[in-house]
Amino acid sequence: MNFALDSHVLISQWIPGFVFVMAVRPLLGNSSPVLKGLIGLDSAGQAISTLAIVVTAFVVGQVLDALRDLLEHLWDRRHPINWDFFLNAVKDKVDQFKASHFNYYVFDCNMSIGLVILLAITFFSHSGGALWLRITLCLLIVLFAANATSLRREMAPLMKDTGGQAE
Repeated sequence: MNFALDSHVLISQWIPGFVFVMAVRPLLGNSSPVLKGLIGLDSAGQAISTLAIVVTAFVVGQVLDALRDLLEHLWDRRHPINWDFFLNAVKDKVDQFKASHFNYYVFDCNMSIGLVILLAITFFSHSGGALWLRITLCLLIVLFAANATSLRREMAPLMKDTGGQAE
């Protein structure tokens, strides 16, 4: 695995993870000291709390992305995608495709999944069940899911042409 902090990781995984962590923080105010430390709610040290939030956001983003990966098989039944494109297309074409479509598709999917989980949490949290919050989450879920669906439809024909064999 090549670890590089590129735009794909930042846009499609770290940002949804960060949004999720920051949204969950107020709901976990009375939780265990260990959990408080992991989400940066303890006052032990600002630098440690910040690092904990950054690392936790990355891990949560990876979990959201793993859930998206698992759901891709279901979505491929309705709107098939040529996933071999990433292996067979010319690098410049893959990079252009990621920058124009794929990063935002993954972002929208990961945000949708994270928001669905947050919505579910509001039903089990005594402090997070405000009607306005649930309505806002539902509207955001619809917005991100609709955009992901639209991007997926646009991506399918673009992924058919590999632009030659990869080197």
